[in-house]
This record gives sequence, structure tokens and C-alpha cells, in this order.
Amino acid sequence: MAEQNVDAFRAELRTWLEATLPDDLRRGNALALPESERVRRLRAWQHQLADARWVGITWPSAYGGRDAGIAEQVAYVEEMARAGAPEVIGNLGLGILGPPLIAYGTDEQKDRFLRRILTAEDLWCFGFSEPGAGSDLASLRTQAVIDGDDFVLTGQKVWTTIAHHADWCMVLCRTDATTKRAKGISCLLVDMKSPGVEVRPLRQITGEADFNEVFFENVRVPRRNLLGGLDEGWQIAISALQNERGILYVVGMQILLKEQRDKLMELARARGAGRDPILRQELARVYLGTEVFRFTCQRTLDKLLRFGSPGPESAIIKMHWTELTQAMPQLGMDILGPEGLLYDTPEPRVSEGLAEQLVQKSYLAARAASIASGTSEIMKGIIAMQFLGLPRG
Repeated sequence: MAEQNVDAFRAELRTWLEATLPDDLRRGNALALPESERVRRLRAWQHQLADARWVGITWPSAYGGRDAGIAEQVAYVEEMARAGAPEVIGNLGLGILGPPLIAYGTDEQKDRFLRRILTAEDLWCFGFSEPGAGSDLASLRTQAVIDGDDFVLTGQKVWTTIAHHADWCMVLCRTDATTKRAKGISCLLVDMKSPGVEVRPLRQITGEADFNEVFFENVRVPRRNLLGGLDEGWQIAISALQNERGILYVVGMQILLKEQRDKLMELARARGAGRDPILRQELARVYLGTEVFRFTCQRTLDKLLRFGSPGPESAIIKMHWTELTQAMPQLGMDILGPEGLLYDTPEPRVSEGLAEQLVQKSYLAARAASIASGTSEIMKGIIAMQFLGLPRG
């Protein structure tokens, strides 16, 4: 896209956000709302975005998007961050389900689901991981058997994000019990209100429950809710997981880390941490680390713009992001000292030291950074084989 068109795109979005984004959702203020109210407000906000075609911008215009390219995606993420807009609550459905649904879905499925994904009238979760089949997704055991016009689904999923709020779930299941690994897997679109679906929240160390166990006990799923062909769900799963680490992933990480760094520096100044030579040295290390991370992301974005594919660089980005994500709140806790032990609520309260609460919450939540979106061990393997040319162990 020509540079002037990207500038016009950026200016249009910036003007719209200045006129439309509510102040009580800016700059993390949504975090101070009770969970049920926060979900309601964020759904309403996404509906506004969808009505103005400012959500799902990479989707084809025929389905409510803007046919956005990489340059526009970068501008979009930067402007949303600049305005302090909250994370889109339906981003899982938008980024992970939307593209495979457009590519593999029937016309009926597209008409039924796509618009409601954009507006957050339907929130989606993803039934991929299972006990004993997390990183090894191909070994999943949840099964679906055809019975007339339905599939009968039985099994268990775990670490299912926002399942306690979701209306629908994209479930990977085995539909051919005679095959192993990636063969014989299908993808079903399951109504979370169906009889036999049970959601059990998993309480995290932060006190929150963003993840869940989901049990399917003889759940009847209409055959029209099969996405793609029977026993052909593995390719859909690969497509969905690739979307998870697309351009928004790279840009979003870069912006998120800069915001966290800036908040950490504000806390350090407020607490006089610069007078301590050890803390001052660690602050410099974090600052330089985020700058190096930014340059790495920029190189990856440049490759995306030129070739359309980032290659294995995303593994390096993920590894460096993990290190910084864990180092910054650790340093924040060092700055807080004994006061850092006073964390007592998963719901930040603006009137009671929001900055300090966010440091404490980030410190606890960051333990999972080396697992989320691919473990550090997997990332090291990718770097070793695809970058360094080392043999597979």
C-alpha cells in the first residue's frame, strides 16, 4: 500500500478513536471494573468498533473487514496503543477462528458466525489442549462419533481461555479412532450452552480464573457445525495456530513491553530507585533490552513487508519477550521491597495504588510466560535447528 494511503488510514482511525473511545476504558481503566461489568463494557465497545469496521481489519471487506495489509495492521496496532484502547475482547475469535472460517467454512457457517464474531455478540474459546496433550496436540483423545445428523462429542479440554464467558468453542476431536497422530482429527463448532458441556474455572496464582477445564459428556453437535472436511481438521488447526503468531502478535508484543517498561520507570522515579546503584544498573539493563527487542521486531516486520513471511524469527521474539516479561515485574518487586508482599486482590483498584497492584499481578502472572504461546524449550529447539542449523536431538 502506498505510504500516503497508510497515513490516511492512520489519521482516520486516530480521529475516530479520539471521538469515540470512552475515557473509562482508556489506559487500563477497564481493569478496575468488576469482571462481569468489564466483559459487558468490552463487548459493547467491540460492537462499536465493528459497526465502524475498525475490528477484523485484515478480513475481506465482503465479510466486514477492510482487506488490510501488513502496513495497515502495524498502523492499527500503534494507533490503538497510542489512544490507550483496551484489548479487543473477541480477539481469539477474530484472529484464530476468523481466517480458517473464511477459508474452510460453508456459506451457511460464514453467514451465521462471521458478523457475530466481529461484534462480540459471540465470544469464542478453543478446545485444543488436553491433559497429556498440550504441546503434543496431535495426541488428543477427545472423540466425536457420528449419530444420524449429529456428532456425539466426549472428552476433556484444559487451559481453555475465557471458556467461562464464551458462547462457542472450536473443538479439535478425533473422528477416526483407527488412526493416530494428526490423521483422523476433525474440527467442530460447539455451542457452549449445549447439554453435557461443563466449564470449571482454573484458579491462577494471581487469584483470577482466565483459564478453564471444559468437559464434554455426550454433547450432540449438528453435522452442519463440522468446519472443513471430516478427518481433515489438522490443517485447520495449523492454520489457526499460525494466525496466533501473525503480524499483530509481533507488533503487539513490542508495544506491550514498551508500556510495561515505561510504567516501571515511572515507579522507579517515584520510589527513588535510581539512588541504588544495583537497581539503577538493572533498570538500564531492562531499558536496553526493550530497545533491542524493538529492533528485532522491526527487522521481522521489514521481512514481513518484503517477503510476506517472518520465518523462524518469531521464536527469537517469543524467547526475548519471555525474558523481559519476567524480568520487569521482578525488578518492580525489588523496587517495592516488603510492600510488594501485600498483594491481596485479583481486581486492581484505582483508588488504592493501581501501579503497585499491577506490578504485583504482573509478577505473579509472568511465571506462565515461558509456557504461553509455545514453551521456551520448544522455542530454543526451533532456534537451534532453523537458525543455527544444529541437528535434531
